[in-house]
Parts: sequence; C-alpha cells; structure tokens
Amino acid sequence: MKKVLYVIIGLVVGYFILCLFGPKEISVERSIVVNADPAIVKTQIGDLKFFQEKWSPWSEKDPNMKVTYMGEMGKAGSGYSWTGNKEVGTGTMVVNSTEGDSVIQTLTLDRMGDSRTFYAVKPENSGAKVTWGISFDIGFMGRAMMLFMNMDKMMGGDFEKGLTKFKTAVESMPVAAPTAQYEIKEVSWEEKTFIGKRGKISFEKLTPFLAENYPKIFEELDKTKVATLMAPSAIYFSKDQEKGETDCAAVTCVPKGTNIKGYETFAVPTSRVLQVQYYGPYDKISIAHKAMDEYVKANNLPTPSHLIEEYVTDPMHEKDTAKWLTNIYYVIPLPLKK
Repeated sequence: MKKVLYVIIGLVVGYFILCLFGPKEISVERSIVVNADPAIVKTQIGDLKFFQEKWSPWSEKDPNMKVTYMGEMGKAGSGYSWTGNKEVGTGTMVVNSTEGDSVIQTLTLDRMGDSRTFYAVKPENSGAKVTWGISFDIGFMGRAMMLFMNMDKMMGGDFEKGLTKFKTAVESMPVAAPTAQYEIKEVSWEEKTFIGKRGKISFEKLTPFLAENYPKIFEELDKTKVATLMAPSAIYFSKDQEKGETDCAAVTCVPKGTNIKGYETFAVPTSRVLQVQYYGPYDKISIAHKAMDEYVKANNLPTPSHLIEEYVTDPMHEKDTAKWLTNIYYVIPLPLKK
C-alpha cells in the first residue's frame, strides 16, 4: 500500500515539476496577402457576420449551428454567440477595438475561458498582408499538458484554411468602382471661411467626433442667424497611418468674417481645387481618395494643402448607403505670382 502511495506522490510531484517548466502563454499566428485595398480588408476583418458566413474555418463543421449577432457589425462592442455540435461547441466573440491597423477581439469558449484574438492589416505591394493570431494564458495546473501538445500545429491549419477562404471572399467582392471611372474636375475656389472644432482623432473615434460636433455647430449658427454655404464638412490637415489618427476639423462653410465664440475659424485661400463626387458608405471612401491621389501624381501637381470632405447626404434621412453623396475636395496651392 505504501508503494502505491509513494508512486502517487511521485507522480503528483513530477506533475508539479513539469508545471514549473510549462509555458505560461500560448500564441499561434498565420499570415496571408490579400490583393485588395487595406482599408476594405480591415473593414471586412472587423465584420463578424462576414467572418461567420464567408470564411470561418469552423462554420462548415456544423451548418446547423445557432448564431446570434449583437451590435453594429465592424464596430467596437459588436459580436456574436453560437451554439453548435461537439466540434464547434458554445461560445462568444466580441470586437474590443478596431484602432489603427489592428482588430482586437475576445474569444470566450464554454468551460475554457477567454482568449485574445487579433488581426493586423499592413499594406504590401498593391494589397494587404493580414496576420491572424490568438494568445491565451495557461493556468499553472495546465502547463504540464502544454509540454506535450503542439497548439501551433493543432490550430495553425484552421487559421491557414480560414485566411485562404478570406482571401478568396474579399478578392471576389465586386469593387465599388475602379478609380479610372471617377470623374475628377479642376475648379477654382475663391477664399472660403469655415468654422468648427479641430483635434487629433483616432480613426476609430472619427465618426463619433464628427457626429458630436455638427449639431453643436449648427445650433450656434442658428442662434446667430448665420447661413451655411456648404453641407457639414471635415477638413483633414494630415493623416498618420502608423498611429491610426488624423488631424482634422468638423466644420461648415460660412460667410467671410463670421466668428462664433468657442469655435475656430479656418480660412482656405483662393486655390485650385480638385473635386470628385463619391456615392457610397463612408468606410469605402478610400477608393475615391485613391483616384484623387493618382490624378495628383499623374499630373505632377503639388501636394494638396487641405483635404475636404463635404457630406451632402444626411444618413439620418437616407438609409440606403449607396445614395450617400460625399464631395471630396483636394486644395492645391496656387503658384506665387512673379
């Protein structure tokens, strides 16, 4: 009996020793290059409905799984839960952040706790390199088992399969419109005055920043009986893709000489302006900017001093995003007179 007890104690001690040497964290990563605009790729990455329906490597293991979506797809706080067979189990996935070039999610599997999943989207040649990864902490008592399990091999194949399906799904998506189909006009602007609020805003918080300030601006203009000369607009002074932020102002165009307490005044001098009309949702607007950039480069024009987007269509009154009109203006500095 004592020998059996000693064996059991030895096994327990041995297991604890193995736990001391086992990994505290496990990470798995895979990457693929997708031939599509990085902005479009990142938008699709953050859409969990698109993930579940188009490229999840696990959805095909149980076509009858029950899925419930929550929140606005593609936005922080959105997510979905599922209940399926033994292969897919039960769990939830929630988007925590979509800032910069990354999408961070929390994956919760029934009886297994939380894991951190992440995606990084980096421009590569004419497309985007997508990296999909997962990391999870290993409790002390589970670390010994990890010495004998190759999680990279176990999960890596599913990641590779999923990314291949994602590449196929995105590259087969119809493009909103080739850049060559955008009609770019060159016009002359007389000096214009804008008023509004300026700040350095992360890409993720840009829409809330604009939505918060426009009602306040128009309320003040209404109080002072000042007429607006353009629809709500945004002036972009710079964009930092690495930091995922922009220096911009939520503005509207007003008569020269207008001053509103608490708001900045921005004067755009007489300029040569490139104009293009874009119809579609705001998260796909990058293709119109790409057309403008190509035009500037092809015609050897100076770097624009300002980029202005005028949001002509009110999304509160028009629900069809295909009908949303945005006028995009690139303000080109005029050469100094000799």
